[in-house]
Amino acid sequence: MTDKPGMTTGGGDDAGSIMALLERVAGLMDSVQVTQQRMEERQLELENTVKTIQADVVKLTNDHANTSSTVDRLLEKTRKVSRHIKDVRVRVENQNIRVKKVEATQGDLLAKNKFRVVIYQVRLSHAFLKCSRYKKVVVCDTSWISYQ
Repeated sequence: MTDKPGMTTGGGDDAGSIMALLERVAGLMDSVQVTQQRMEERQLELENTVKTIQADVVKLTNDHANTSSTVDRLLEKTRKVSRHIKDVRVRVENQNIRVKKVEATQGDLLAKNKFRVVIYQVRLSHAFLKCSRYKKVVVCDTSWISYQ
């Protein structure tokens, strides 16, 4: 073997430095293994966290779908109610017009003093009235009818 400058030729020093170097390498290997084990544990934690987040996202998606369905049903019911309200409003307006016409006609008739009261009495076998006439007013016998 050739001698290298800066190295001693003694065998004991070489063995000691090799042992120190091996201990250093063993320490580095232990450190790498500990670090790798921590990284694996951290990876498992991250995987569990991701699974939890995925489960929460699935639950949120289902809740969103249910909420969307409920909102759609409520909107449809609101549209139906709105249509019914419009129909009722039209009927009430038409009825108000008819009532005003009847009131106007009644006012005209009262002003002309031409009006009649007619009450019909219907029986299963026949219909008849006991009536007497007073000043253009027909008054009928309604004693059998009870008004309450």
